[in-house]
Amino acid sequence: MGQLLWGIAAIAIVFWLFMLFDCLQRSTENFPRTGEHEKLIWLIALVFLNFIGAILYYYMVKIQGNSLKKPEE
Repeated sequence: MGQLLWGIAAIAIVFWLFMLFDCLQRSTENFPRTGEHEKLIWLIALVFLNFIGAILYYYMVKIQGNSLKKPEE
């Protein structure tokens, strides 16, 4: 049972790191709402909310940001 919890924790940390790196690499124009401090707000949310912030970022920015991209011609 302990190994299962360590595995779940490891997956949560890896997911959080992927979302944190995505936020750091994403340009400010690629956020769904183009506010002046949108990237900074998401970085603070990811740092302080950890896994919950990563889930929110995934659904509110990553998925919506991918659907907003224009297809390349």
